[in-house]
Amino acid sequence: MHPNHHPDPSPHHPTRWTDHRLATAYATRIDLLDRDTAWPALTPLLTPATPRRLLGRPDAVILELGAGIAAYAHHLAEHHWTRTHAVDISPTLHRIGEQRHNDAWILRTTPDRAGRLPLRPHQCTAALAHLTLCHQPTDAHTLALLTETRRALRPHAVFAIIEPGEIGRDFQLLRYGHPHAAAEPRPGEPYPIDYTLADGTRLRTTAHHRSPDHNARLLAQAGFTLHEIRPLPLPGYGGTPFTLWTAHATP
Repeated sequence: MHPNHHPDPSPHHPTRWTDHRLATAYATRIDLLDRDTAWPALTPLLTPATPRRLLGRPDAVILELGAGIAAYAHHLAEHHWTRTHAVDISPTLHRIGEQRHNDAWILRTTPDRAGRLPLRPHQCTAALAHLTLCHQPTDAHTLALLTETRRALRPHAVFAIIEPGEIGRDFQLLRYGHPHAAAEPRPGEPYPIDYTLADGTRLRTTAHHRSPDHNARLLAQAGFTLHEIRPLPLPGYGGTPFTLWTAHATP
């Protein structure tokens, strides 16, 4: 283990995102890779090409899975006139998010014990999951999340998914897998994702590897049609920190 790693779970056990200490540390994660690489690719998919900006009415109603402190939801509300249902299982991240990004168009919520979301059918115009599906420990967890997402989306709505990019490469602010890993993890195998925090240390979390074909089958089973999978390279640096999946809610 890197000497600057925070105390963390074994890479063979799911990350306890509801743990107060872990969530407090994660809230300080440096998100420049997200802002420079993922956000510019996500925004055109989630927001209308022609803004309406009607008084008191959002241009889009977005469901964000694993929203954390809702930094991206705050960006969308400020710059793109959107309302976001920011879903996260961590009460700590919701509390920190309310302190940092207090906005009437960010509606923070948690699933109930059965995994259901407090949303009406077809309530949202788009959805996103940023490094969220990869942290689901089982197919059952993943499918339940996807099925609830489909229920909340209008027919043909976009579901944009950010998944890990190159495994084994250190992007300084983010690293998937063990350094200089010789190969991708086997299907279903857990592997670490290290997030760099504001104090320069790294927080180790657990992800679970699924092949593109496997994820595509889960999406189809939940009622989505996969449109595209494309790498998101890091501008001016090289390498691919993220992969963008674009799916649509099947009518």
